[in-house]
Amino acid sequence: MNYYLIAPLGQNSPLLTYACDESCQIGQICLIPLKSKTTQGVVLSATSKPDFECKIATKTTSYFLPNQQLLAHFIASYYCASIGESYKLFTPFDAVLESQIIFEEVRDLTLQPLSESQNKALAFLQTHHNPLLFGDTGSGKTEIYIHLIAQTLAQGKNALFLMPEISLTPQIEARLKKIFGQKVGIWHSKITQRKKQEMLLKLAQGQIRVIAGARSALFLPIFSLGLVIVDEEHDDAYKSQTRPRYNARDVALYLGAKNEVKIVLGSATPSLNSYYRATNDKNMYRLKGQYFNAHKTFTFESPHLPTDLYQNDWGLSASLVSKMQKVLDRQEQIIVFLPTRANYKMLLCEKCGEGIKCEFCAVNMSLHTDKNALICHYCHWSKPIMSVCPHCLSPTLRSLRIGTAEVAKYLCEIFPKKRIEVFDRDHITTHCKLTRVLEDFNNGEIDILVGTQMLSKGHDYHKVNLAVILGIDYILGASDYRGSERALSLMYQIAGRSGRKHHGEVYIQSAKSDFLEKFIADYEIFLRYELSTRPKLYPPYMRLANITFAHHIESRASQALYQSLEILQRKPHSEVEIVGHSRAMIQRLYGKFRFVLLLRSHSPRALLDTLHYFISQSPLELQRIYEIDIDPLNVL
Repeated sequence: MNYYLIAPLGQNSPLLTYACDESCQIGQICLIPLKSKTTQGVVLSATSKPDFECKIATKTTSYFLPNQQLLAHFIASYYCASIGESYKLFTPFDAVLESQIIFEEVRDLTLQPLSESQNKALAFLQTHHNPLLFGDTGSGKTEIYIHLIAQTLAQGKNALFLMPEISLTPQIEARLKKIFGQKVGIWHSKITQRKKQEMLLKLAQGQIRVIAGARSALFLPIFSLGLVIVDEEHDDAYKSQTRPRYNARDVALYLGAKNEVKIVLGSATPSLNSYYRATNDKNMYRLKGQYFNAHKTFTFESPHLPTDLYQNDWGLSASLVSKMQKVLDRQEQIIVFLPTRANYKMLLCEKCGEGIKCEFCAVNMSLHTDKNALICHYCHWSKPIMSVCPHCLSPTLRSLRIGTAEVAKYLCEIFPKKRIEVFDRDHITTHCKLTRVLEDFNNGEIDILVGTQMLSKGHDYHKVNLAVILGIDYILGASDYRGSERALSLMYQIAGRSGRKHHGEVYIQSAKSDFLEKFIADYEIFLRYELSTRPKLYPPYMRLANITFAHHIESRASQALYQSLEILQRKPHSEVEIVGHSRAMIQRLYGKFRFVLLLRSHSPRALLDTLHYFISQSPLELQRIYEIDIDPLNVL
């Protein structure tokens, strides 16, 4: 009889000892009895016979590949998850398919010739480790990716093309299949289980050599992986918002650091963290210009205040409506961007565009009407809600509600003969609907598309002449140290959807046009500015960790917070700072009361050591109440 330490898949559980009458390899999946059920577990190591009677594990034919094991252990360690939760992310390989593993050669590819600047970019990416391709919207990044993929296949290796799920459109699928034919597989959450099984079989048989997928595609059983492209690397969609809270971009970079896998990051608006790393490592290539030499005209206008507060026109001024009418008269299309589907959460001055900043944290304070207070969600300093702007003394502080559905309805009243569709997560609920709306829009059957950030996700709208950006000030002034970065990135991405092949117009409604106009010419100007002005208390200069406490009983959540503070006061590293703690911005979620605690440090190692110390000192009951988020996108 053999004895193994096994981690139950998907469970926040310690390792358990099981007996098995067959020999198992590390990474093998077994069926194990757990409580009153049978579940799957992964073998982590052999062990000696314990002094208690063990339950029996049943060996299966499935196992995790070495690369998958490497990443699973990294995710568990770095993102403070259990090893069973980490392994649950991965799709195992079935040993039954081993005899069918072949690699079909890829021949006679017809590649589009690259321009001189594209060839220089390609040569740079080939010769640098984990490079960042910083290419303007429409500069031809995808064509460079295709050449990299072709070279990888010629070397007998496979390629993975990661992108935000919403960017996995029929357009990119058709573009890849035009070059690589049926060797391309598409992987995302909306694919049926049957389709996934068919794709895994073709992947094992070598019929699929290129996978274009969302972040979960990184966890597929891919033999001879030679290239991973992380397109739109700045996108928040790469960060999981459920445990384990990994970032697929950073996991891919770890894979490239540990194995001979080429990792290429790409974006028209790279994240400040990636830009900072790439400039320090001297592995960034700047690709400027547009492939089709299209030009854009930018128009700024101050936020429009309704003349009649009981007749809300949703911020659409007469001059904007006139501009839209002219575009529609020319049989051209319009996209209208709004930053949110719901309520804005901060006060902004409609005259000067400034928000109410925390005196200690250099971020805007959040509006809590139930407490009649403005609260900083970093240090938790508060002050009463005011009616006069402290910057320009104007009585125009507002927190307006603007939603996509309301704007679309108003546009239907103005342009009753035009087809107007809403493009956000409330309305685009399936991949089929996403495909239909994009096809209808590109076929000219939709005149105006009103949406949220989904509009910015790398779609090619060849007939769009006007991009309208509303409410950008509410992102710019958000209660978040990344507010400016989010706002400028979105502005560039949305603007990039207009005039892809011809002249385009971009209308931006903002009270801070003086700030935004400084960066229109080049996003890199903004990145340099942000690096010089962002407080050194935040990334990329510091590393953050957020701990959230949630329980159905409010006092239990509060007690867990203070119990954790006592443990953290004994932390082994003095360079780890407890920034603050308070109720979460969303105080109750899914019936649970929520509190948050923020840590930061210059040293990633010190921060990680402190968190592992904290976990080791936490009773199991406490561990069930808190959740740790390393490198959080926000701390609210």
